[in-house]
Amino acid sequence: MCSCGNRGAVAPAALFDNARQRGIESLDAGERRCLIALSLTPGLGPVRIAGLMRAFGSAREAWGAPAEALGSVGGIGTRVAALIASGRGAVDVDRVLRRADAAGARVLTWLDDGYPPAWRDLRDAPPVVYVRGRWPGGAGPAVAVVGTRRATPYGLGVAGSLGESLGASGAVVVSGLARGIDGAAHAGALRAGGVTVGVLAGGVDVVYPPEHRSLMEAMQARGALVSEAPMGAHPDRRQFARRNRLISGLARAVIVVEGDLDSGALITARYARAQGRPVFAVPGNVYAGPSRGPHRLLAEGAGVIPAPAEAPRVLGLPAPAQPALDAAPRAPASVRARVLVALGDEVVHIDDVAARSGLGAAQVAAALAVLEIDGLVQRAAGQRFARTGPGRSGHFEPGGV
Repeated sequence: MCSCGNRGAVAPAALFDNARQRGIESLDAGERRCLIALSLTPGLGPVRIAGLMRAFGSAREAWGAPAEALGSVGGIGTRVAALIASGRGAVDVDRVLRRADAAGARVLTWLDDGYPPAWRDLRDAPPVVYVRGRWPGGAGPAVAVVGTRRATPYGLGVAGSLGESLGASGAVVVSGLARGIDGAAHAGALRAGGVTVGVLAGGVDVVYPPEHRSLMEAMQARGALVSEAPMGAHPDRRQFARRNRLISGLARAVIVVEGDLDSGALITARYARAQGRPVFAVPGNVYAGPSRGPHRLLAEGAGVIPAPAEAPRVLGLPAPAQPALDAAPRAPASVRARVLVALGDEVVHIDDVAARSGLGAAQVAAALAVLEIDGLVQRAAGQRFARTGPGRSGHFEPGGV
């Protein structure tokens, strides 16, 4: 159940508008809790919640409104109002907040200064988002790199190199942390010591896909995981498509590396155009299915990324600078080599890898994430890792989830 505290003065609709546009401190704890409660209520999405808050003047008043009053609001109607009224009893804000606290996640609302500024202008900006990691929201210009899960070796190589080039230039590399292009772009940014942000379709405490656990951990040290899905929510097909608007909305520009004509990457490109973000594409093999999407975008006027190293220049980014978050040093090939030597021929806990190599925990986590993506290291249960491929003896049971 949600308790929003004692009723105080009703916030005027103008104050709600200002909160979305500029960012203010929460009016009070009760108002913030009611906004979180609305976001957890079945039948309510961002647009409907915005409409309710404008109609009633505050989240508290909207939360406590009877079904008849709810139904009179434009975009709600009798059926949705009944669904909202009947579903409010199951909403447990305290449970969500406890789970977020246990996972080290921040819960940010429209009413909080820390809410991502780039999302405030979106018509369907999520009223509540969950963030794990160190990304402060102002680390540098954000660039989205997206593409298919069924990437070719060429696409994976380009995405990884784009991540490196953009990360080294000081850009925040944004993607969806999916298999294929997304994961390669995130890993590339980590290799360059850059900042990278994953916009998830599920809760920020849910590891998906399972093989990206190490990558997710490393990203929290060099950026963040962010989602509008509540804690513990598992991704579903509909949410994958919806989160694409947030990937493009967070970015200054969107680069599509690979994807067929029905790819989610093209959905992201459509969102980007609707949001006024420029779209770029990488040319590929004219005979390959994953190149159809980028080539269609190029035919429609998308900008061309001629080579990964050229991306910062094409996008007008500043000259390469030190990463905005400098607590985690770069993880170049020499660091990855030291991690591989520390692993040796055994299954080794991550803390022991750090001790053997003499590297910091953040360096080791980033290096292991890249090595796992490259197929050189495999995760075992209990934060343990082992080298893969010929030449290593021993056996272990893979962990992953």
